[in-house]
Amino acid sequence: MTSSPAWQTWLFICAAAFAVVLTGLLEPDLTTQVFLLAPFVAVIGLPHGALDLSIAKVLWPLRGWHGKVKFVSLYLSLSALIVIFWILFPSASLFAFLIYSAVHFSGDWSDSPTALRWCGGAATIGGPALFHQGDVAHIFGYLAPESAANLATSCLVIAGGTALVIFVAMLILQPTTRTRAAAEQAAIWLAAGLLVPLVYFIVYFCVLHSVRHTVATIESLKDRKDALLTAGFLSAITALMAVSSILFLDSFKAGLIVESISQTVFIGLAALTIPHMILVDRFQRRSHHLAEAL
Repeated sequence: MTSSPAWQTWLFICAAAFAVVLTGLLEPDLTTQVFLLAPFVAVIGLPHGALDLSIAKVLWPLRGWHGKVKFVSLYLSLSALIVIFWILFPSASLFAFLIYSAVHFSGDWSDSPTALRWCGGAATIGGPALFHQGDVAHIFGYLAPESAANLATSCLVIAGGTALVIFVAMLILQPTTRTRAAAEQAAIWLAAGLLVPLVYFIVYFCVLHSVRHTVATIESLKDRKDALLTAGFLSAITALMAVSSILFLDSFKAGLIVESISQTVFIGLAALTIPHMILVDRFQRRSHHLAEAL
C-alpha cells in the first residue's frame, strides 16, 4: 500500500474526537454499543472486503458468471470452515483471530518502518485491553470460554503495554518516526483509552481501516464503477445474512441479543478476514511488482 493521503489521517482524528465527546455525553451501555456496532460494520466496514471479487478478477481469469460463482463459492467455503472451527475450538480460534487481526491491521502502515508498522498492529487490538481490561474480557466471554477470554485479554494487555512503550521510545529516540503514521497511532492510543472498546473498534475499523483499504483498492482497479456496484451488492447480501444469523442465534438464546450480535459480528469478521488477507496480500505483491517494472 502506498503512502496514504493526509485527509484520511484527519478524518480518523476528527471522528475519534467526535466519538469521545458524544460517548462522554451519552455514556452508552454495552447493549447500545452492540446495536451501534452491527450497522456500522455492515454499512461502512464490510464494503472494503466486498471488493475482494474485483481483486480476484485482476488476479485470475474469472471468465463469465461461472468463474465468479466458483470464486465466491470457494471464498465462502473457506469462511464456513473457519466458523465451524470456531464452534469446535473457540479458545484457539479467539487467539488465532487476535493474532492475524493484528498482522492484517498493521498493513494500514505498510509504508512505514517495520517497528512502527508492528506497533500499529499491536495498538489496534491491544489498546482497548490495556485501558479497559474488564470490558474486553467481558466481550471476549461471548466468543470463547471464560478462562480463554481472560487469558486472551491478559495477553493483549502485555502486548499493548509493550507496543506503547516501544512506540513512545521510538518517538523520543528516532525523530524520523514522527510521521503521519505516528500521529494516527497516537490517536489510536488516545481513542483506546478514552472510548469504550466497541465504540473504539467502530471508529478505527470503519473510519481508518475500511476507508483506507477501500480507497487504495479502488485506485488500483481499472473498472472502478463495476467494482463499486459489485461491492455494494455483496455488502447488501452479507448484511442480510448477518441479520438472519442474529435472529437465528437469538431464537435459541431468548433475550441474549447482545451476545448473538457480538458473536455474529466478530466470528463473521474472523471468518472473512482469512480469505480477505490472502487476496489482499497477493494483490499488493502484484501491484508492487508492476510498479517496480514501470
